[in-house]
This record gives sequence, structure tokens and C-alpha cells, in this order.
Amino acid sequence: MQRATLPEFLSFLNSQTTADFQTEAVDFYLKNHQLSQQDFLPFIYFREETYGRNLVFRTDFYELLVLTWLPQQRTPIHDHGGQRCWMLIQSGKLLFKNFKPITLDNDTLEVCGPCQLHEAGDTVYIDDGIGVHSIANATNQPAISVHLYAAPVPRCRIYDEAAKCFQWVELDYFTSPEIFTAAVRA
Repeated sequence: MQRATLPEFLSFLNSQTTADFQTEAVDFYLKNHQLSQQDFLPFIYFREETYGRNLVFRTDFYELLVLTWLPQQRTPIHDHGGQRCWMLIQSGKLLFKNFKPITLDNDTLEVCGPCQLHEAGDTVYIDDGIGVHSIANATNQPAISVHLYAAPVPRCRIYDEAAKCFQWVELDYFTSPEIFTAAVRA
């Protein structure tokens, strides 16, 4: 397995077309390259109240994020707005709970297989055809994961456990290069 820096990974991603993101090109790259953890340090910001969504880079074709997880933090059950998603566990352990695919906002949730525990070095893939899921840091240690979406996901469906249905929610970032640059200038 070859080591790859963040600039090398971004160069690879920037060379891909929309059609390329629908092939096995990204899978092949991730299978054969280990991303440098050091390169992601500037994008690691934790939040006390919820997991952190920190933007690394975004184009019309993809979105690259670093997600940070304090102990016991989790996502709600969600889809990916029709996009493909690759997750690389950089440190710690994350628990994935998958549910069968949904088509309507009021579809009944059905668990799909047992929960899966993934740890540093693991790569996980999901898309809405596979199902919806929730991710949790079920340990007492922080965790960090890198998420690549085959196109930006400005909104997705999140399951409202009280109402027992999915609702569309606009997504935002805890940090992004623009937010960071503005804070440094202030």
C-alpha cells in the first residue's frame, strides 16, 4: 500500500469526472493508498454538543470532510442525499448501525444486519441503495473519520425518532476553510 498526502489525494479527486465517481476508481485508490493522518490535523475540531463536521475541500463533484467524535456522540439515522459515501476511520472506533433503504419519508425502519464496529485503518462504503444508517462513537475515547461524498450533500433526510418519519434537513459545517480564514482575520 502506498502512502498518499492530502494534496496528492485532492489531485486524484480533482482529476475525476462526475462519471468517474460512479465507477470503482475511488474504491481502487483508497484500497491502494494510505492517507497521511498528519495532513488532516488542521481540520480536526471537536464539539461538545454534537459530532463535528469539518470541511476539507468541496467542488461540484465531491465533498471531503473530517468528522470528529467525542465519546458517546452519534449521528441521527440518515441518508446521503443520493450520493455515494466513503468513510475512512483515522483514529478510534465507530459503531455503524444500518437500516434497509427507504423510498418515502414515512417508510418504516428495518434494521439490516448486526451493528458493525470499525476501527482506525478501516474503510467503509455506503449509498442510499444499500441503506440508511447511524454512526456512533460507543467508546470512551475520541474518534476521527474522513468522509468523501461523490457530490456535495447540502441536505439529507434524517429520521425523527419521536415522529417516526424522515425529514429533510439542511447540513452545515462546524468549520470550513472559509470560516477558518475569516476567524484568523478577525
